[in-house]
Amino acid sequence: MNNFEELVSKKIGKTIKRERLKQNISQKELAAGICSKAMISSIEHGDYIPNTAIFLALYQKLNLSIDQNFLKEKLPFNNSTLTDTAFDLCSKHKYRELIKYLSQQPIISSLNNDQDFQNYYYYYGCAVYQSEHDLLDCQHYFELAITYSMNIDIDHLRPKNSIEFLLINSLGVIYAELHKTKEASRLFEIVNKQILSCRDAESENLNVIRYQQGCIFLKQKDYQSALKSFVVGLDRVNNLNSTFMLNNYSAKILECYQSLT
Repeated sequence: MNNFEELVSKKIGKTIKRERLKQNISQKELAAGICSKAMISSIEHGDYIPNTAIFLALYQKLNLSIDQNFLKEKLPFNNSTLTDTAFDLCSKHKYRELIKYLSQQPIISSLNNDQDFQNYYYYYGCAVYQSEHDLLDCQHYFELAITYSMNIDIDHLRPKNSIEFLLINSLGVIYAELHKTKEASRLFEIVNKQILSCRDAESENLNVIRYQQGCIFLKQKDYQSALKSFVVGLDRVNNLNSTFMLNNYSAKILECYQSLT
C-alpha cells in the first residue's frame, strides 16, 4: 500500500471496528449476508479497503446513514417556538417552508438580541442555499449574520462560539463557489486554526466544518486536500464518540481513494 491507501484503510477499518464494538456485534454477525468474517477482520486491521457496495452494506447494517442535515443540535432563540420550529423544518429538509416561516412578521418581531439575529440569518442563508442556490443572497445573509458579533473584515475575524465558526465556514463555501478562491481559503484557514479555542468546541454542529471544506476540494478535483479534510473531520467525529456525519466522512474518504487510484 502507498501512504494514502494505508491512511484510508486504517481510518475506515478503525471506524467500522469502533461502531461494531459499540453495538456489541461480532465480526461474524456483521459479515453475515455481506462478506466473509475474514474480510471484516482484514478491513478492521487496515489490510483491505472495501468496495463501495460492501462499504455501504456494512454501514447500513451498523445503522449509520448519510446525514442530510447541516445541524445536529438546535440553535437557541429567545422564542422557544422559533427554536423548535426552525430546527424541525431544517431536519425535515423543508427549506422553502423554512424560508416562508422565517419571513413572517411575527417571527421577525420576536428577534430581540444579537444571537437571535445571528441564528436567524444562518438558518435563512442555509435554507436559500438548499432550496434556491442563490449564492449572492447566501453571501448577503451570512455576512449580515457575522456582523452581529464580529467585524466582517477577514483579517480581523475572531470567532468565539460554534455559530460564528459555522457562519464563517459557510461563507467560505459560498466564496469558493463564487470563485473567490483567495477569500475562501482565508476563511477556511481562520476556522481551522481557531476552532480549538471555540467556547463550545465539542458541539456536534461543528462536525460539518471539515465536510463542507472537503466537498469544495472535491469539486475542484483537489483529491489530496479533500482527503486530508475528510480524515481530520472523521477523527473529530470519532474523538467525540459521535455518529453525526460519520458515514458522510467515511463515504467521501472512500470516494477520494477511488479518485486517486
